[in-house]
Amino acid sequence: MTNTPPDTRPDLSIVMTIVDGGAVLTRCLDALAAQKGNVRFEVLIPYDHMSKEAGELAPRYPQFKFINLGEILDGIVPKNPFEMHAFYDTRRAEAMKCALGHLIGIIEDRGIPDPHWAETMIRLHGEHPHGVIGGAVTNGVNRLWNWAIFFCDFGRYQPPLSAENPEYVTDTNIVYKAETIMSVRHLWEIKYQEAQVNWKLRDAGAGLLLTDEAITEQHRPNVSVRTMVSERVHWARMFGQVRGREITPVQRVKLCLGMPILPFILFIRHFRRQVEKGQHVGKYIAASPLTLFLLICWSTGEFIGYVQAKPKST
Repeated sequence: MTNTPPDTRPDLSIVMTIVDGGAVLTRCLDALAAQKGNVRFEVLIPYDHMSKEAGELAPRYPQFKFINLGEILDGIVPKNPFEMHAFYDTRRAEAMKCALGHLIGIIEDRGIPDPHWAETMIRLHGEHPHGVIGGAVTNGVNRLWNWAIFFCDFGRYQPPLSAENPEYVTDTNIVYKAETIMSVRHLWEIKYQEAQVNWKLRDAGAGLLLTDEAITEQHRPNVSVRTMVSERVHWARMFGQVRGREITPVQRVKLCLGMPILPFILFIRHFRRQVEKGQHVGKYIAASPLTLFLLICWSTGEFIGYVQAKPKST
């Protein structure tokens, strides 16, 4: 009779996306250190020449793995949010390569996980065959500006939430079965872009699930209008480029022609979602001028992305 060696792999590897860093990152790491439940997980914090201060937190969290990537992306200093997003995508890709867990998850420093987040994600993956499980997102900062940002970014991920094979799963609260995400490693070997990865997995039949059982709460610091405009335009530009590669030239032209009315379509869609969910309708109405403004910025950037999109190589 032979003894089977114990499985020493963590149940879950959690990749931290550093967006704000500093006190925001510390608060998120504190929440991960305080996770409840008898589960084995590792936390991977990749940092580089643009986030070197994160490495100084390593002595404070000896149970976590801080990964020094050194200079990445040829050592550039990003000039706008479009270039900065490439750092987030690269960090996540490099950390996922180091992950040892049966499951591999991604959160960002702005999103504070519920005390039972890790335990819940592990349980959900044990109960469901889906290769991709995304959680819900709530807003933790009661300012109209933050509400407007939240409605634009995370409105579709508010509780109540339950959806099979949705079009989108947020990369701020997502966990993959390791074999699932590794099956498309060629897509994120250099940079992880969630829309491209998740659409590929959905089309391949991996199974996507959205649930409100695993929650992160957004705690975004106050941000200037100028910074937010730049972020909206450049992040939407990136989304337009990714989506534009996945559709035909004719579809791109149709989307470009529809851009002038897109902000109003999105505005109505977001409002209907709040009504259907029975959540924060009053907040949405109060923040509506700010929300519409942000949607106009987003639509401008998405239009630019479609124009710049290169056809998918065959």
